[in-house]
Amino acid sequence: MSTGAPYTKRQLNWLRKHYLLMPAKELTATFNAKYGQSRTDDAIKGTLFRAGIRCGRTGHFEKGAEVWNKGKKGYMGANATSFKKGNLPHNHRPLWSERIDKNGYVEMSVPERNPHTGFETRFKHKHVWIWEQANGKKPKSTAVIFKDGNSRNFELSNLILVSRNELLSANLHGYKNSPVELKPVILTLAKIEAKAGFRLCPGRGRRGQEANR
Repeated sequence: MSTGAPYTKRQLNWLRKHYLLMPAKELTATFNAKYGQSRTDDAIKGTLFRAGIRCGRTGHFEKGAEVWNKGKKGYMGANATSFKKGNLPHNHRPLWSERIDKNGYVEMSVPERNPHTGFETRFKHKHVWIWEQANGKKPKSTAVIFKDGNSRNFELSNLILVSRNELLSANLHGYKNSPVELKPVILTLAKIEAKAGFRLCPGRGRRGQEANR
């Protein structure tokens, strides 16, 4: 696939700003959709290298490095194989499409602005999206969990909002792998412990009450 015309200064600035915020494949797909291009992953990587945009720990432009198209003027036009404006990249996921994340949870493409790319859609955990449609935006420092432990049961009655401390305590009691009939007991205990300020004591294998400060 052709890499098309030289990159504009605006496109290079966008790559410089976003290349540390997303995986390579997502960066390529997002760039192509935003600018109507058909660049490949290798083409984007090559451009980052030639432009001096290093994938190091700092993420800053290397001092003294020159942009590879320095001295070239403007957009050079498109050829027959260039991506046509308005088209979508081959790996674009349509609205409501689903995928599985690295932890086995279902993510879904939803009509919510992506804070990293500015796109009007983003992938979000399906169970969180369903809960939010009924209850509003999930508060910070909270999580939506599955009442029966089945991450494929998206019934609203099976989705529970808990605090992060409650989730931690429930996990310490083996909530996910416990029998269904014990889960309500474990969750109730987790809520009590979280409210009382209990935590796991390092190296002791038991819980102790955290000192008030």
